[in-house]
Amino acid sequence: MTVLLVLAGSSAMATPPGGQPHRGHPVHVVIGDSLPAGQQSVPPAVDFPTTAARWKASGFVAQYHRVLRHELDCSPGRPHHHRGPGRSCHALELVNLSRTGIPGVAAGVTTATVLQPGDQLDQAVALIEARNGNRSPRDDVEVVTVSVGGNDLYGPAVAACVPPTGSCVPALDATFTAFEDRYDQILARLRESAGPGTVILAMTYYNPLPFCDLGAGNPDTARVLGDFILEGGDIGLGAMPLGFNDRLRQVADRYGAVVVDTFGTLGAGDFVGGADCVHPDGDGHRALAGVFARTFPR
Repeated sequence: MTVLLVLAGSSAMATPPGGQPHRGHPVHVVIGDSLPAGQQSVPPAVDFPTTAARWKASGFVAQYHRVLRHELDCSPGRPHHHRGPGRSCHALELVNLSRTGIPGVAAGVTTATVLQPGDQLDQAVALIEARNGNRSPRDDVEVVTVSVGGNDLYGPAVAACVPPTGSCVPALDATFTAFEDRYDQILARLRESAGPGTVILAMTYYNPLPFCDLGAGNPDTARVLGDFILEGGDIGLGAMPLGFNDRLRQVADRYGAVVVDTFGTLGAGDFVGGADCVHPDGDGHRALAGVFARTFPR
């Protein structure tokens, strides 16, 4: 049973950007935006390429990858989660296709970005089909982490709902519908290429608004608004039965994915804060890695 996480240290045996994993080694592939790329997991370096590499080597994906190397059983013909002493997957390689935005060059990755021809989804599917379709059971893609959608939501939500206006709920509904369609396409292709026995883990989102400049003036209101956007309800702007996370969960359920629920798990001290109303800091990345570790099927 292969594991797909719809979801970093140098000791995690990461494959260099653009490089191919070694033959005979099982693989963990990552699709997503700046969050799985580890943004803000460590302080910036002197230049952007070095900073991006350090982030990717220190974020929650690489941290959780180390857990996978100890808890997966990659023995051919066996269930792939850890079953007892002596069973592990120390040769598991990390191919992290996720990326942060490049200042002045490229915006943050969205589901639309992932779906572009030749981009992350095509690259991941090609690797899955090549590895899982060959004669060797020892070099399969055992894990695929997909964590994307925050950039689909953040801009439209802030524009329509901060401060709250009458256009908030209609704008959110349109944003959610477009996201759900694209996220469905992503999980559908992964499920098709990886097969029905593959375990998929899909990550929901946390509420960062009370912990940055946008919510600094009234953190309680920011918490209520952010929770409403993510989980739905009625806060006086009109009823919204399903929030962003609910729509994500629906797609995950459609393809038999296990949801890694990060909503409510990050709080004060887990975010960069200030003008950055999105990214967790080092403590936040460690907390996210812990959620994945606790959710992983036993």
